[in-house]
Amino acid sequence: MEQVKRIASALVILPPLVWFLWYASPGLFLILVLALIGLSLHEYFHLLQHIRLSLCTSVAFLAAFALASAAYLGGWRWLPIVLFLSMVALTISVMVLPARGSHVFPTLVYSIFGVLFIGWNLSHLILLRLLPAGPSYILFLCAVVWVGDSAAMYVGKSLGRYKMAPAISPGKTWEGALGGAVGGVLTAVWGAGFWLPHLVLWQCVMLGLCISLAAQMSDLGESMLKRYAGVKDSGGLIPGHGGILDRIDSMLFAAPTLVYALLLLPVPSP
Repeated sequence: MEQVKRIASALVILPPLVWFLWYASPGLFLILVLALIGLSLHEYFHLLQHIRLSLCTSVAFLAAFALASAAYLGGWRWLPIVLFLSMVALTISVMVLPARGSHVFPTLVYSIFGVLFIGWNLSHLILLRLLPAGPSYILFLCAVVWVGDSAAMYVGKSLGRYKMAPAISPGKTWEGALGGAVGGVLTAVWGAGFWLPHLVLWQCVMLGLCISLAAQMSDLGESMLKRYAGVKDSGGLIPGHGGILDRIDSMLFAAPTLVYALLLLPVPSP
């Protein structure tokens, strides 16, 4: 039944999402990223409610939104400046919280991690969208991540024997990780033929491998967070898939990885 919900949700959500990613203007894409950041941060702080700390939610939301907006308005030039100012603002806001005693530093750590893990990472989607072939790179990234996730899940369920990180995510196996990496590389080679024909074969393989590995590490990072909070899903917004954070967790490390890989690899302009 759960699998039927997953497939039904994907069939309903994917077609309009792909259409939007391809045709939406950079401004509309920014609104989508801001929505993803807001919903994901909300779920993140909801997971940490059992710690009973007065987290700096308002400042964290503003900082995460400011990072995405900075990427849109100023690109590389503004993003590190806004990140620095955000860290300063979060530190000051924790200091002025009334009577937190020994919980001041954990409050700061949890708040900063939320801004970095969600706001900073997702802001790189804006940087990708602003590239000359922005929509193509966005669809390329999504295809590699989504197919890699599915391949890891199905290979792990059918062939998985050796646990990757049983203390964090008991269901993940090395066989599934290998299947996800292979699926991501094959999707990168196939997808580049449609969206990024200026890439040569070795570049497709490298990008697919880097994105797949980063996506799996990002997925494990969110699994560690959920294990710490003692919950199965970050939310229940998407039937069969959990919350927004569950759905985009693999994208959190994958988006910056693609951005930095494009900087390091000698990739020609389309």
